[in-house]
Amino acid sequence: MRNRLILTARWVLRDHQPRPDGHCPICRTADCPVATAARNVLDAAEEVQQRSTATEPTTPDRDDPQQTG
Repeated sequence: MRNRLILTARWVLRDHQPRPDGHCPICRTADCPVATAARNVLDAAEEVQQRSTATEPTTPDRDDPQQTG
């Protein structure tokens, strides 16, 4: 799902890339809200990726049942 969101956000940014005058060719605004939303999606996806690749905590989770051997 994350990959689909990223692909869609990139697709949106390609379509809503500002012209040389700074206006979006689709929305015709200087500060395109659709492009801003797509950038926010990419930022959020990157943040989630960084969290998931962070090191595991050294103390066990109290809610995680431990198997005793």
